[in-house]
Amino acid sequence: MVHKVLAPIKPTGGAIGIATIVAFAGAAACTQFLTLNMPFGGSLPHTVTNPEWAKATAELRKSSWEREGAPDRPVGLDPMKSPK
Repeated sequence: MVHKVLAPIKPTGGAIGIATIVAFAGAAACTQFLTLNMPFGGSLPHTVTNPEWAKATAELRKSSWEREGAPDRPVGLDPMKSPK
Protein backbone atom coordinates (compact mmCIF):
# COMPACT_ATOMS: atom_id res chain seq x y z
CA MET A 1 0.00 0.00 0.00
CA VAL A 2 1.40 3.37 -1.04
CA HIS A 3 1.00 6.31 1.28
CA LYS A 4 -1.00 9.11 -0.26
CA VAL A 5 0.82 11.79 1.77
CA LEU A 6 4.32 10.92 0.60
CA ALA A 7 4.80 10.58 -3.12
CA PRO A 8 7.03 7.70 -4.17
CA ILE A 9 10.52 8.71 -5.25
CA LYS A 10 11.54 7.41 -8.64
CA PRO A 11 15.12 6.13 -8.74
CA THR A 12 16.53 8.57 -11.26
CA GLY A 13 20.24 9.18 -11.74
CA GLY A 14 20.12 12.38 -9.71
CA ALA A 15 18.33 10.78 -6.77
CA ILE A 16 20.77 7.86 -6.74
CA GLY A 17 23.74 10.23 -6.90
CA ILE A 18 22.43 12.39 -4.06
CA ALA A 19 21.70 9.32 -1.94
CA THR A 20 25.22 8.05 -2.54
CA ILE A 21 26.77 11.38 -1.53
CA VAL A 22 24.61 11.56 1.60
CA ALA A 23 25.57 7.99 2.54
CA PHE A 24 29.29 8.69 2.17
CA ALA A 25 28.98 11.96 4.12
CA GLY A 26 27.22 10.12 6.95
CA ALA A 27 29.87 7.40 7.00
CA ALA A 28 32.64 10.02 7.08
CA ALA A 29 30.93 11.87 9.95
CA CYS A 30 30.61 8.66 11.96
CA THR A 31 34.23 7.75 11.29
CA GLN A 32 35.46 11.17 12.38
CA PHE A 33 33.37 11.06 15.55
CA LEU A 34 34.59 7.59 16.51
CA THR A 35 38.22 8.36 15.66
CA LEU A 36 38.54 11.72 17.34
CA ASN A 37 36.36 11.24 20.42
CA MET A 38 36.99 7.54 21.19
CA PRO A 39 33.60 7.13 22.89
CA PHE A 40 34.24 3.45 23.64
CA GLY A 41 37.52 4.11 25.44
CA GLY A 42 40.98 3.01 24.47
CA SER A 43 44.05 4.93 23.45
CA LEU A 44 46.39 5.26 20.52
CA PRO A 45 49.19 2.70 20.32
CA HIS A 46 52.70 3.87 21.13
CA THR A 47 53.73 3.24 17.53
CA VAL A 48 51.56 6.20 16.52
CA THR A 49 52.47 8.58 19.34
CA ASN A 50 56.21 7.83 19.68
CA PRO A 51 58.32 9.78 17.16
CA GLU A 52 61.44 7.74 18.01
CA TRP A 53 59.66 4.56 16.88
CA ALA A 54 58.95 6.19 13.51
CA LYS A 55 62.62 7.16 13.12
CA ALA A 56 63.77 3.63 13.99
CA THR A 57 61.29 2.13 11.52
CA ALA A 58 62.45 4.47 8.76
CA GLU A 59 66.06 3.51 9.46
CA LEU A 60 65.23 -0.20 9.27
CA ARG A 61 63.46 0.32 5.97
CA LYS A 62 66.53 2.05 4.53
CA SER A 63 68.82 -0.79 5.59
CA SER A 64 66.60 -3.73 4.62
CA TRP A 65 67.75 -6.46 2.27
CA GLU A 66 67.26 -6.04 -1.41
CA ARG A 67 65.27 -8.47 -3.50
CA GLU A 68 66.50 -9.68 -6.85
CA GLY A 69 64.23 -9.47 -9.82
CA ALA A 70 62.99 -5.89 -9.51
CA PRO A 71 63.98 -4.40 -12.89
CA ASP A 72 64.05 -0.72 -11.93
CA ARG A 73 64.52 -0.62 -8.15
CA PRO A 74 65.37 -2.86 -5.21
CA VAL A 75 62.54 -3.92 -2.93
CA GLY A 76 62.98 -4.62 0.80
CA LEU A 77 61.94 -8.14 1.80
CA ASP A 78 61.03 -7.38 5.40
CA PRO A 79 61.53 -3.74 6.44
CA MET A 80 60.88 -4.53 10.11
CA LYS A 81 63.72 -7.07 10.34
CA SER A 82 67.29 -5.82 10.34
CA PRO A 83 69.68 -7.43 7.85
CA LYS A 84 72.24 -9.97 9.03
